[in-house]
Amino acid sequence: MSFKQFSRSIGKLMEVISRWVFYVGSCLTIGGWVLPLFEWGKSAFFSFLRDNIQVIWSISLSGAALTLWFWISRLHTRFVMGFRDNFTGNLHSNWDFVGPWKIADENTLLVTASAEGGLTKVGALWENYTFTFKARIMRDCLGVIVRAQDLNNYYMFQIRNDKVRPHRRAAYPVIDTSTPVQGYFENTHTTTNPIKFQIGWEVFDPPIPLPRSLDNWFNVKLIVRGESVSLYIDDQLILQKDSFLKIPTGKVGFRNSGREEALIKDVRVKLQI
Repeated sequence: MSFKQFSRSIGKLMEVISRWVFYVGSCLTIGGWVLPLFEWGKSAFFSFLRDNIQVIWSISLSGAALTLWFWISRLHTRFVMGFRDNFTGNLHSNWDFVGPWKIADENTLLVTASAEGGLTKVGALWENYTFTFKARIMRDCLGVIVRAQDLNNYYMFQIRNDKVRPHRRAAYPVIDTSTPVQGYFENTHTTTNPIKFQIGWEVFDPPIPLPRSLDNWFNVKLIVRGESVSLYIDDQLILQKDSFLKIPTGKVGFRNSGREEALIKDVRVKLQI
């Protein structure tokens, strides 16, 4: 178990304990106030509650404050600090993906045979952020996803050894005329066809050439702000597009189809105002 997983487990345990301290302390405090009004509530136990009611109430408030601190800390980590993954645990805890994603080496993700791709579990409302990671192309390319509503609606920047090409994946409504459905409308017999969705790609040409071949590990940084996006490789600006991103918010992720193959590590998303 990694230190991060251990600290997360300890945090959850302390949250549960502090929550129950607050619940039990509140019940005992209320009991100390109310039960003496009844004849059976004047026993020695409830006399002890009355004599120590301030101490019990202080302990229960401390439990409530500690629970609140843990909740705020989790929200701060998820919605203010953004996202990070060093690929030390179960991939399904942080990612929703299709295909044989796996941890190839220590702290390294292998993305291949994932036509739909994979997305972070959090981030549906992310708008402005800096998305960074390290990558190595093993075969053909690496697809980097931003502003993803789901696995059928997102922007992808396909990075090859010598060029970058932006894509948009979208679900388009189409009418299926092969399976008509019989129905009635205002006493008139009609035939309606169900609407289905077809997944399509919009490819933005021409591709942007790279100043050097990406033969080894390289650093990637995408800055997403409003409708603008900037792509840096090893701190060199490769692509910048304004009035480009028409999906207002969304997650990040990766995609490689078929035999395309790439390694990923040190994923970070830092949110911006």
